[in-house]
Amino acid sequence: MSSPLKRTLSSTGRSISPPALKRKIPRLPEHVVSTRDDPTDQFRIFSWNVNGVGPLLQKQLSFGSVSLAPLRAFLKRHQWPHFLCLQEVKINLKDTATQRRLQAAANEGVKPDEPTYAVQFSLPRDKHNATGFGGKVHGAATLIREDFTSNLRVTRRPDWDLEGRVLIHELKIGLVIINGYWVNGTSNPYRDPDTGQVIGTRHDHKLRFHERMLDETLRLENEGNHVVLIGDMNIARARIDGYPNLRTSPVQHVKNRADFNAKFFTDGNGMRGIDVFRHFHGDTRKYTYYPRGRHWGESCDRVDLIIVSRSLVDQVDAVAATDICDNALDRGHSDHVPLWVSLVSSKLPLKTAGPARD
Repeated sequence: MSSPLKRTLSSTGRSISPPALKRKIPRLPEHVVSTRDDPTDQFRIFSWNVNGVGPLLQKQLSFGSVSLAPLRAFLKRHQWPHFLCLQEVKINLKDTATQRRLQAAANEGVKPDEPTYAVQFSLPRDKHNATGFGGKVHGAATLIREDFTSNLRVTRRPDWDLEGRVLIHELKIGLVIINGYWVNGTSNPYRDPDTGQVIGTRHDHKLRFHERMLDETLRLENEGNHVVLIGDMNIARARIDGYPNLRTSPVQHVKNRADFNAKFFTDGNGMRGIDVFRHFHGDTRKYTYYPRGRHWGESCDRVDLIIVSRSLVDQVDAVAATDICDNALDRGHSDHVPLWVSLVSSKLPLKTAGPARD
């Protein structure tokens, strides 16, 4: 476990998206992404806010004309990714039966020539800020291919994360993968995790979460690691990342966005990370949040991101490809679609001396 920091943190969240519009919006074309077999020198990391794991544990669940296959079928369809980072799993900390069922679903029907998966969890333990729905809120889980676990040095759950949002996977090759379900800023009260007294809003809590994540990232980078931040970050970074509009009201959302972009992209004392989707796909418009109950493409946002240390691109050139699976099949029962990044493993053993700062 990491050492407690002086500042306080915890979180709660739902995806940021523009408010509903009354006028008719033209439907966007639906992209279909296929993840082919990668060369053996590459490994792939997937991320998906599943909005509850329940349907993934069933044999099959139908949503209109879309049929959601079980979790094992998802893994097979995407050629057995090495990591599958899940957010908003909605599992109570004490519900060990569902935790076991998730691992069983990942390995159900395994054939002799197919990989199996281990599962790591970070589940809410904040008795004042993560109590809704019987404690079935938030939560992150990472499925790791068992033929890859020998590369894993440790998985940590930071002491400051009481809402079950962060899993830090440190690999022996100088790479750290941080699976995060980042806080959604709202005007709802945030309570001191110890006393239960209101000490601000969830907007305040979101900004503290940004600071804590940056502290973790910079410390890991300064130790010579390459860092991959992946997950639902509850921020649409710029106008191009929201359709038909970027959320700007109330104004605190604008302040949260500016804080996020400064800390992780633009500030010389911040991470100065690389948004790999924009790095590879430029101004391509793709989105990760597609609310259910709306026509596909009527309202959508790119709030799930993959941010990597600049060293992964500038120094070791280890990022091979990335994309967003923005189609109704991969969204399944959720209101988010998956996204992924492929890394060249042979380029990773080189650790850095820490990032240069402006």
